[in-house]
Amino acid sequence: MSLAHKPTFHLTIDEARHLIRSKALSPVELTRGFLDRIDSVDGKLHSYLAVRAEEALAEARVAEAEILQGYYGGPLHGIPVAVKDQYDISGLPAAIRMKGPNEYKSTEDATTVARLRGAGAVLLGKLMMSGQPGNLPQTCNPWNLDFSPGGSRTGPGAATAAGLCMASLGEDTAGSIRNPASLSGLVGFKPTYGRVSRHGLAPLSWSLDHSGPMTWVVEDIAHMLQVIAGYDPKDPTSIPAPLPYYTASLREDLKGYVIGIPLNYIEETKPRLDPEILTLVDRALIELESLGARLENVTLPSLKVATLPNAVIYANEFFAAHRNEVGRLLKASAASRRARLYLGALPSTADYIQAQRVRSRVKREFAEAFTKIDILALPAQLQPAPRLEGTDALATLYKNLRPDFAGPFNLARLPTLCLPCGLNHARMPVALQLVAKPFDKPTLLRAGYTYQQHAKHYEERPPI
Repeated sequence: MSLAHKPTFHLTIDEARHLIRSKALSPVELTRGFLDRIDSVDGKLHSYLAVRAEEALAEARVAEAEILQGYYGGPLHGIPVAVKDQYDISGLPAAIRMKGPNEYKSTEDATTVARLRGAGAVLLGKLMMSGQPGNLPQTCNPWNLDFSPGGSRTGPGAATAAGLCMASLGEDTAGSIRNPASLSGLVGFKPTYGRVSRHGLAPLSWSLDHSGPMTWVVEDIAHMLQVIAGYDPKDPTSIPAPLPYYTASLREDLKGYVIGIPLNYIEETKPRLDPEILTLVDRALIELESLGARLENVTLPSLKVATLPNAVIYANEFFAAHRNEVGRLLKASAASRRARLYLGALPSTADYIQAQRVRSRVKREFAEAFTKIDILALPAQLQPAPRLEGTDALATLYKNLRPDFAGPFNLARLPTLCLPCGLNHARMPVALQLVAKPFDKPTLLRAGYTYQQHAKHYEERPPI
């Protein structure tokens, strides 16, 4: 389908930026198209918590005027995006912070939000997540409204997949970027810990939280990272490493790449792993091999014990972040948030220390493995999207969406990319996950881009 006949809400950022720069597409027209799409579709999906309709149109008018005057600020200039409620937007309610009925409004933008604004992006609004107060409707999966779009509710996955924004920002503590991206047919990127600022992000677990984007294609991940990544003095965990030019990685070239497959670990997960997912991931690996990569088995003994330490650290640090308001939160919070608080009160200091010891062992094993391989590849999910019944309860979510393939890489703080590798028999998305050594985003982007360009799973959209 030519761009001229493609619905604006099906455009990628990479496609829209060329149209905007050539003045063939107006940022105002584009933004109106997304606001109309939200009006017509989100009553079924429930992906948005708050829509900034008037403000977004005002921002689009500013972007359009700048471009007409000859100033083009880059690939996000005039591009409509949205962020998970966890990110502060100045003047908007921050429902997840739960400080009282009249105290939700943020007074400053999160650093990532400020950087999006600085790049000329149009902020459509805030997206649903789990743990918010009130009797909010569950977010639905745009591939099938009877199914969940993944853990952490998740507004970003549903909105981006359904064409209610061109990209979204999520947050990943145990898979909440990669899980919704996988179940919604998107590309999701969890960067190296410290690479993208978390200033202005409501904390879940300070040593596991990662900020990152969800988009429709790998090119758009590169455009988003170019804006949001980089050192931030407001974030004490931010790392001042040089920032590469990410779009330079978008070359179809895997010759000489060694891709490690943790066969022992995948075998260990088989009782919990949907066989159709394994079949589709195996096909993707064969495709990568046909494109020039070499596949090798890699043994990582600590993988099979990494999920529990991730959970212990997550629960402990979540409880610590909210210890001064536990009583109020247990009375007013959603069930999933209360469950996290109860879980956080259970582990002892000794449990937390032991979890950190396992983390050190996991990181050493990965460091050794990456002296022999360039990329680690494995499934991004154990199961396809579960049905919505009961998925707001933490226990049900954990049963259906266990982070066996996600949590270890939060624990080790490694950059991780998930991307679609097909649809199962029920036409629900399945994803491949690629992992690299710290700060090696270019390798991940090149591998993901090469696979994407040949597999072309991005050509199929949800039926909504």
